[in-house]
Amino acid sequence: MEPNQKPLKEEEESNVKPYLKYSGLAFQMIAIMGVAAFGGRKLDAYFQNQTPWWTLALLVVAVFASMYSVIVSLTKKK
Repeated sequence: MEPNQKPLKEEEESNVKPYLKYSGLAFQMIAIMGVAAFGGRKLDAYFQNQTPWWTLALLVVAVFASMYSVIVSLTKKK
């Protein structure tokens, strides 16, 4: 084996790691949106709103929060 070559196992691990990172980000975004939708529905039911203002507002906040979270995660150095 030449000095510049990585062992096969290390090379496979480095290829798998980005997929895990990005799939984790997707699940994180889904979780943020789900919590916002659930909380908004509960608040709309509590305040007996005809228009789901709380749900809409929390989902907009969740979109920005998840985008911020993704940007921070992608730009973070190891």
